Amino acid sequence: MTDNIETLNAALRAMFPRVLGMMITEAGPDRVAAALVVRDDICTTGRTIHGGAVMTMADFLGACGTFLNLPPGAGTTTIESKTNFTGSAKVGETIVAVCEPVHKGRSTQVWRTTVSRGDGRTIAVVTQTQMVLQGAGGPAEPAAVVSGLFAGKSPAEQKALLAQLERGGAAVYRQLAAQEPDATRQQELLRAADREEENATMLEEQA
Repeated sequence: MTDNIETLNAALRAMFPRVLGMMITEAGPDRVAAALVVRDDICTTGRTIHGGAVMTMADFLGACGTFLNLPPGAGTTTIESKTNFTGSAKVGETIVAVCEPVHKGRSTQVWRTTVSRGDGRTIAVVTQTQMVLQGAGGPAEPAAVVSGLFAGKSPAEQKALLAQLERGGAAVYRQLAAQEPDATRQQELLRAADREEENATMLEEQA
């Protein structure tokens, strides 16, 4: 488990979630945990932690949990995330996030993250779905994995699922934009995210 923690913290330092100052404290195939101290620069009004910071923390943990269960050569991406906020945390408080699996499938995994304050009060519960992207040497190409998700579904269900994928793609574009130092390329990525969102809205209206 120590090797997993070191590997995930190294990945964390190279990605957008590093701005939170979070640290992986536990990492196994059935449980991933992290902690962070709430700072002013990740807060909203009232010096309470911003909801986006909580969601980013949970998103990274869900991806980590999936990563620790992937077959060789496979990858993952978030395709859906739902957050229920039940409390808040102030500057100086330490919050702990614990992520555990709800479902581990061949094409998707579902993980639930519970975020709590030091006094044990839950401030958020995040449930997210991760798509498993098989590598070229794996049992299926990414395109085949995606196609398999739609098999046996009605047209309305297919549109609803495709809308989820579009929104997931938009989120990835925005994460890439946040890490892009070139202003022109950053705007291109943000425009791509907007197009994904527009596609998702259109599909949802038709579903």
